[in-house]
Amino acid sequence: MKRKSSKQRDMILNYLKTIDGHVTAEEVFKNMNEDGNKISLATVYRNLNILVEMNEIKKIAHPVEGYQYDKTSHPHYHLHCVRCDRILDLDIPYMEEWNHQMEAQTGLLIRTHNMMAEGICKDCLKKENSSGI
Repeated sequence: MKRKSSKQRDMILNYLKTIDGHVTAEEVFKNMNEDGNKISLATVYRNLNILVEMNEIKKIAHPVEGYQYDKTSHPHYHLHCVRCDRILDLDIPYMEEWNHQMEAQTGLLIRTHNMMAEGICKDCLKKENSSGI
């Protein structure tokens, strides 16, 4: 969907492009305001949803914290770390052929799919190994 540009939406998208990881709308609101960009929480939510509609960013369902936003809009997979609760991008190829397999088995039109793996991230594994747990 094509939309007119807006100052707030551009500010939010630029902010998202400068950070690593995934953030909630509340974190975007807090961090942008702390950086001197006065913006309301309602404006953040509205513009994040517009950016999702425009396929500029992804909205990810976090199993504990509600939704988080991902600056990487192309299809890819995620890991939810059960230790630190972060969501991380998995550096593995997107399996386009799964869409075709699901279409063949269901007779439906499959455009994309999502996968959220549950496990322990490298940082938490390193902590566990160094502490002898």
